[in-house]
Amino acid sequence: MQKAERNMTNNFPKMNFVGIDGILVQFSDEIRENANSAALAFRHEVEQKNQSSILESANSLTAAYFRIDTKIKSLDSILNFFNEMLREKNWYTSKLPADRKLFKIPCVFGTELAPQFEKVIKLAGISRSQAILEFTTTRTRVMTIGFSPGQPYAGLMSKKWDLPRLSEVSKSVPKSALVCAIRQLIIFSNSTPTGWHHIGQTAFECFNSNRKQPILLRPGDEITFVEINSGELSQIKNNNADGLGGVEILEIRN
Repeated sequence: MQKAERNMTNNFPKMNFVGIDGILVQFSDEIRENANSAALAFRHEVEQKNQSSILESANSLTAAYFRIDTKIKSLDSILNFFNEMLREKNWYTSKLPADRKLFKIPCVFGTELAPQFEKVIKLAGISRSQAILEFTTTRTRVMTIGFSPGQPYAGLMSKKWDLPRLSEVSKSVPKSALVCAIRQLIIFSNSTPTGWHHIGQTAFECFNSNRKQPILLRPGDEITFVEINSGELSQIKNNNADGLGGVEILEIRN
């Protein structure tokens, strides 16, 4: 495959074929915020070009995927297009796409609803109040959506949250659980076994077919949390047919 001009060490960005009709433009082999920003910005700007040979696209943590049709344009033409796009700018310093949103999600931290919270803050070496302050003031970016419909992988938290996954998989955590590991946060779309630490419980449903827009979160959006108690969470659940879970959604001004 033709090589694009690079503006990061270790031979990134680079392109690879995926399957018989996919191209992956990768900006790092490690989870880095600037690589995630580059992948988000690159995918967005490629989509703005309205190339008929690009059928669909998606983001991972540090890459952008494109499904292509070489019956519409030749492979050489498609590769030249991607190489020219990569040469346009230093994607690692690009602005994130516009029209992003901030999700302020009510959450119960700890208690019997999220039994691993106390263990996690001890591992992080901070108090409960310090942890709550960080979770309610930090705006983590949705770096990618995956594993289940609408399920966000958000980060990166500060280095104190670079905690390994559990050595044994928990049998199940409930839908809308907040979990953490390796400086990232996830809100689960469904009840599932996991090796991530269960630290909070929300009523926000990442996917809900009753909504006009079943999946609300998109890569590039941001998440922060509002601390509530278990009684408040019960009240939210009693009136939660749309699965919004009391979320407040605000526009982000770039």
